[in-house]
Amino acid sequence: MLTISRPRRLAVAAVAAVGAMCVSVLPAAAAQAALPSEAHAAASASVGATTPFSVYEAEAGTPGGGAAVRSLTSAPTTQYSSAALEASGHSYVHLGDTGQSVQWTNTTGQPISFLNVRASIPDSASGGGITGTLNLYVNGVFRQALHLNSKQTWVYEGNGNYNTSDNQNPADGDPRVFWDESHTFVTGAPIPAGATFSLRKDSDSSASFYDVDSVDVENPPAPLTQPANSISITSCGAVADNTPTNGAADSQAVDSRAAIQTCIDQAQSQGKTLWIPQGTFYVKGTAGLNAQGITIAGAGLWYSTVYRDVPVPNSTPLAALFDLTSCTVRDFHIDANAVSRSTIGGDGGAMDTTGTDWLAEGIWTQHTMSGFWASGTGGKVRNSRLTSIWADGINVNNVSLNADTGNNLTVTDNFVRGTGDDAIAINSVNYNTNSDGSQTFYKPMTNVTVSDNTSIAPWGGKGVGIYGGSGHQVRNNYISDTARYIGLGAGRFGVNGSDLLSATVTGNTVVRSGGNAYSQGQPALHIGNGGDGQNTGTVDKVTVTGNTVTDSLYDGIAFSTSTNTLLQDNTVNDPGRNGIAISPSFYPAPTGSATITGNTVTGLTAGASAFVNNSTGFVATLSDNHWPPPAPEGPYGGTPAAVPGTVQAENYDTGGQGVAYNVTSVNGNANSYRADGVDLDNTSDTGGGYNLGWTGAGQWFRYTVDVATAGTYTVNLRIAAPAAVTGALHLSDASGTNLTGAVDLPATGDWGTWGTATTHVTLPAGRQTLTLDQDTGGWNVNYLDFTAGTVTPGTNLAAGKPTRESSHTDVYPSSNVTDGNQASYWESANNAFPQWVQVDLGSARSASRVVLQLPAGWGARNQTLTLGGSTDGTTFTTLKSSAAYTFDPSTRNTVTLTFPATTQRYYRATITANNGWPAGQVSEFQIWAA
Repeated sequence: MLTISRPRRLAVAAVAAVGAMCVSVLPAAAAQAALPSEAHAAASASVGATTPFSVYEAEAGTPGGGAAVRSLTSAPTTQYSSAALEASGHSYVHLGDTGQSVQWTNTTGQPISFLNVRASIPDSASGGGITGTLNLYVNGVFRQALHLNSKQTWVYEGNGNYNTSDNQNPADGDPRVFWDESHTFVTGAPIPAGATFSLRKDSDSSASFYDVDSVDVENPPAPLTQPANSISITSCGAVADNTPTNGAADSQAVDSRAAIQTCIDQAQSQGKTLWIPQGTFYVKGTAGLNAQGITIAGAGLWYSTVYRDVPVPNSTPLAALFDLTSCTVRDFHIDANAVSRSTIGGDGGAMDTTGTDWLAEGIWTQHTMSGFWASGTGGKVRNSRLTSIWADGINVNNVSLNADTGNNLTVTDNFVRGTGDDAIAINSVNYNTNSDGSQTFYKPMTNVTVSDNTSIAPWGGKGVGIYGGSGHQVRNNYISDTARYIGLGAGRFGVNGSDLLSATVTGNTVVRSGGNAYSQGQPALHIGNGGDGQNTGTVDKVTVTGNTVTDSLYDGIAFSTSTNTLLQDNTVNDPGRNGIAISPSFYPAPTGSATITGNTVTGLTAGASAFVNNSTGFVATLSDNHWPPPAPEGPYGGTPAAVPGTVQAENYDTGGQGVAYNVTSVNGNANSYRADGVDLDNTSDTGGGYNLGWTGAGQWFRYTVDVATAGTYTVNLRIAAPAAVTGALHLSDASGTNLTGAVDLPATGDWGTWGTATTHVTLPAGRQTLTLDQDTGGWNVNYLDFTAGTVTPGTNLAAGKPTRESSHTDVYPSSNVTDGNQASYWESANNAFPQWVQVDLGSARSASRVVLQLPAGWGARNQTLTLGGSTDGTTFTTLKSSAAYTFDPSTRNTVTLTFPATTQRYYRATITANNGWPAGQVSEFQIWAA
């Protein structure tokens, strides 16, 4: 049993700062002043696991010698990872120079004789990790060197490896999996209560840096002795190897697999307990161990270890180290040499379990693919530790070891940290597809309890995931610091998962959770289908009461499609985006229903909402909630855009769905820019920033502007459209009056290729609200540029029409002048005036105005030109006589030629001089209908 005289309920990690991908460095004094001295000092005593150890966060200690706290300060803007994002508390202390340290005071009231350090040291230049030592001091006196390594960390996601764990090539970039955990007994006398202890980088610390996340401290009891009626694995020939593994197996160790299996067989036949004495016992190769109906016990998780050593790279699919049916396992440690969660990395689970009334307690698992993969009826996982796991920590399901049932299972009082998938999951599978195409079906899971667990810093999954079944109870768990995903989710897993037909989620605390995996801006607590990217299936009758969600990276609580949810008496504090959101980005809820009552939202950021419903088909019944009223409509950032001037499409008004905008789906990924960035995307246009995308008929966005002078304005819309769009949009005023008529958009060739479309509006002076109405989808818009001047509204007849030229140079043909892209241009041969470019309208059309443009960023220049028109392409009539025209960047390098209305098929500009370049140059040739 994991007991000492003063157990601790471990709930919350003390932190210096909340946020994400930006990393701040805090001075030592500031970091110390901001933090309590012990990890659970700020904890609620009602949630999380009761543990025999205390966790000291590094940022809660005292940095010394110039060491610095590094913390996340804002939500991630990319889908990739960082050391701070994967750290508990989203903070750590960086020891980069000799003499730098972090120190704590033993306030546990107990001596400390055992340390478990969560730390990161660099990878080797070619991948595969290094080893290094970090020195422990007690009351300022050197005590011992702690052995650390990076052999089971540092995988890389660049070069097409996103969300995998197999790539160990540093050259690919975008690293993840920074943290590992190493434990040891304290040499000499235990660290007494009230003493200081520190970790310091000295001259003999060979790694270039040591990042310290946290240290677990405890005073373990003496080793347990062999129980009566038991068989020791040493009696069958198992041999302990006590050489420290430090991230890799001892090649000289004896393979004890056959001996252990022999003793298992004897214990089964004789009705005895299998005893694992003190020491590290190796199971080498790809085969595991199998047991039925027995107890397997060790001397304690600090003393007895079974270590799996698989030749890497490996090509043989692995079962778990232990395949167990109706067994009790307790009081030992499992470790492995795996370097990824895949077969090639030597990974397999620690324990696959099924049967009835099985029990796992007092087990510490590290570096395996999963900790517990367990099915059956009446089983329990309790009082166990799972740290640095490649995939799921504890996954209770209905498929393990070919079972079809997962009922009345219990997961309680466990501590899980640093998993590559869900820390804890209820995983009800409906069917699996076999290699021959047939399907195997399973019974939906029922009545699973997940209670009083602590789930910290999963780098590749949720803190707790509920996937299908009915009757589940998830209560009083502490979940914090997810790096990429939802903190606590109630839904269904994939197209082959079971529907979730009822669950109760109550009394849980979710801190600093959510994430930006796949650039989705995931919420801290989620109810509904689609939490795994599959928007399918039924999620019904989920009761979510009395939970606390604090410092979410994005939305606090979010809904996708689900029905009959009760969201009652929950508290959302300081959300990074909205407090409670229905149908946020990437979590559509076209239908659904929920009763939302008695909830509290505090600490909203500017522009965020306590409650937002982005769905017209999801019925939310609200009552007696305690949060600020919705913000009235107003200009984004508080200041209206100036006209003339540029209105950025991403700066639509605040006020939310139905007030400032109307969208039929929520798709945006610009989560760090604004809380309701529902259809915003990172733009590829010059200047960067964001653009408005995912356009569709019936959607609209409103913009508050200040118009300096009444008059008619040219509106240059910066757009991208793979194909031309007829009747794409129009602008209207506050009363709904159509100001522009239907605006056609030319093809730019791609979503990320930008051009300009032009229309005109007549506006009164003063403050007013304009609406950008989307009439047909298929385009993106970056900004609307309003230019003053007398213009005659009409239609650009030249958009997309064929062209001819007298000559062109390099890659600047005449086709560029009708592509809608002001940045592309025609340029004639050099030093060979006159030169001409013309547009063929296809038939004779009436026009009275031609607009010529050069790229907006070019310097000013004069071009002398004549404008002619023709009905046959041979004989041209002069429409504008030769004159010098100034292209000025202050007016977007735009020249307007007006003339009496004329009906022509061909319009030609003949250029005889250019003081900016010895050639004719035009980027856009627009012909406007009379």
